[in-house]
Amino acid sequence: MSPWLLILLAPVIIIAMLWIMLERSLKPGKSTRAFWSLSPLPFFKKLEGYIYGSRPHWYLKPATWSWFMKPGRPESADSYHGKVLTGTDAVKLVSLNQAVELRNLEHVVPYPLARDIIMEQPRSLVAMRCPCREQKKDGCQPREVCLVVGEPFASFAVEHQPGRARFIDLDEALDILKSEEERGHIHTAWFKDAMHNRFYCICNCCSCCCLGMKSFERGAPRLTHSGYLPRLDEEECSACGVCSTVCPFSAAVRDEERPYFDLEKCMGCGLCVSHCPATALTLELAPHKGIPLSIDRLVQEETNGLDRLSKGKGIPR
Repeated sequence: MSPWLLILLAPVIIIAMLWIMLERSLKPGKSTRAFWSLSPLPFFKKLEGYIYGSRPHWYLKPATWSWFMKPGRPESADSYHGKVLTGTDAVKLVSLNQAVELRNLEHVVPYPLARDIIMEQPRSLVAMRCPCREQKKDGCQPREVCLVVGEPFASFAVEHQPGRARFIDLDEALDILKSEEERGHIHTAWFKDAMHNRFYCICNCCSCCCLGMKSFERGAPRLTHSGYLPRLDEEECSACGVCSTVCPFSAAVRDEERPYFDLEKCMGCGLCVSHCPATALTLELAPHKGIPLSIDRLVQEETNGLDRLSKGKGIPR
């Protein structure tokens, strides 16, 4: 056989071998067929999403290579980004009990790509081993803290990550969110263009392991604001310093009398509020920072908009 023919066939052979390894069959499984038919993405973008969804710990590995992620390397967050969630909004998202189709949520997820929330069977929940924590031998425990929400991504994760992903019920999902918040880890909803430009999972991120947070720290706008800011009741504050210890963005600064907050650094995760032993902190809406991903409110707004359209009134802007 001609060497040139072998060179031309090499990519096809590699893709075929990868397919058989990931599918464990020549015939695509049900969740694979559902994944590939979700949207008219280009073939290689779907292939990227297929590999990412099947082996996220492989996909993210280059982000741990210092020579690859050298300082000054341009990083774009346009196609891959996370929305910071408060604990309350994370609970609402996993507790959703109806299919949703919310498109072009640019006011909530302010990026040019990947800003839809489209879910069938949202109570189909999966606990997945965190691919970021998997990159480190001494990574944070436990590892099963990423939550895939809804179909077809939930079934896809379980079928393609045996031993790394499993179906769970709502109670266990809520327990994971609660436990991670108690550990001082933030909740984030992730969107990716290769995952058909939509939301696909909730991650519970620690600043020591999370590759998305490390990208954010390098200056890439990988995370977008929750839409809330903390408010301090100075009379209730005991100046214990817990908020400054737990804040993953170094936005809460301890003072002798009371903490102060650098609102330019604050991302509105709410950890300072949930950890405050004196209950001296509350969260307030901060529309100049962002619009919360409050799924019940977004669904209600969509319903109200459709009602107005059906009555010929249009949607107010």
